[in-house]
Amino acid sequence: MAPWVAYVMSPLISVVLPVYNAEGFVGAALDSLCAQSWPDFEAIVLDDGSTDRSNVVIQKHIAGDARFRMVTRPNKGLVATLNEGVVNSRGKYIFRMDADDVSHPERFERELAYLESHHDCVAVGTRMLLGDEQLLPIIEMGESLTHEEIDAENLRGRGSAMCHPSTAIRRDALLSVGGYRSEFEWAEDLDLFLRLGEVGRLANLPDVLLTYRQHLTSVGYSKRRIQVERSAAAVGEALVRRGIAPRAPNAAEASESAASYVDPSVAAIHRKWSWWALQGGFPKTARKHAFKAFKLDPFSPANPKLLACALRGY
Repeated sequence: MAPWVAYVMSPLISVVLPVYNAEGFVGAALDSLCAQSWPDFEAIVLDDGSTDRSNVVIQKHIAGDARFRMVTRPNKGLVATLNEGVVNSRGKYIFRMDADDVSHPERFERELAYLESHHDCVAVGTRMLLGDEQLLPIIEMGESLTHEEIDAENLRGRGSAMCHPSTAIRRDALLSVGGYRSEFEWAEDLDLFLRLGEVGRLANLPDVLLTYRQHLTSVGYSKRRIQVERSAAAVGEALVRRGIAPRAPNAAEASESAASYVDPSVAAIHRKWSWWALQGGFPKTARKHAFKAFKLDPFSPANPKLLACALRGY
C-alpha cells in the first residue's frame, strides 16, 4: 500500500485545482503537489470541460495516487468550479492551486503551520516568483504581509494583495461568507478576501512559495478589462458593508479604471516582462522578452533603451 493512502482518510488539507484547457501547464502543477514536504492532503482536480488534452495529462500524472480525485464534466465556469471543489472537500483548510502555476515543496507545510498556530487568521498566502510561460524567473512579488497592509491594498482595488493560487483558507470561514460569487468572476479572489477580511485576519508569509506563471492567455491579460471593472464593484460593495465613504481615486487608480483601460499590445507585454526581469535580477529572462518585443514591434521607440539595458544586464 502506498504510504499516502492512510493519510487521505482524514486530511487537514483539501487542494482545489480547477483546470480549463491547460494541457501544456497542468502536469507541472500536479508534479509540484506530489513534491510537497507535507504529504497528507486530498486534491480535487476539476476539469471544467476542457477541449484540449488536459484530461489525458491529468490522468497520466495522478494515476495510482489515492490522494487525487478527478472530476470531469461540461464547462460551468471558474466560480462554479471553485465552489464545487470547496463543497466536495473534506479538509479543514482549502489550499488553492491553479493549473498553470507551481507550488514550491514547503508551501503546504509552512502555510499549515501558520494557520494551526494563528487561530484568528482565516486565510494565508505567500510571496511569489513570477515566471514566464517556460517558468524562466521574472521577479519576486508580494510585499504586503500583515492584515492591515493586505486589507488596505485590497480596498484600493488594484488586484488582490494575496496571490490567490498561493493561499490556504479555513473552509468554515470560506463557507460562512458565502464562498465565491459568480457576479465577480475574474475578480472573485479580491471579492472573497475583502469579505474574509471582515470576519478574521489575513496574512502573507514572507517566503516565496509559488511560481506564478505569466502567459498571454492567463486571466490577468485575457480578461483584464472586465477584471478591473469587477474589482471596482467588489470594492464598492465592501465600502458599503463597512460604512466607509468612497474617496476620489488618485492618478494611478484612475489610470487603471475600466473606463480608461486600453488593452496592451503583445509587444508591450513582453517589454513589461523584460523590465520586470531586469528589476528582479534575471537578465537572461530580460533579454528573451526584449528580443520578442523587438521582433513583434521593431520600430517602437521603446525598444532601443530596453535592448541596451537587457544586453548589459541592468
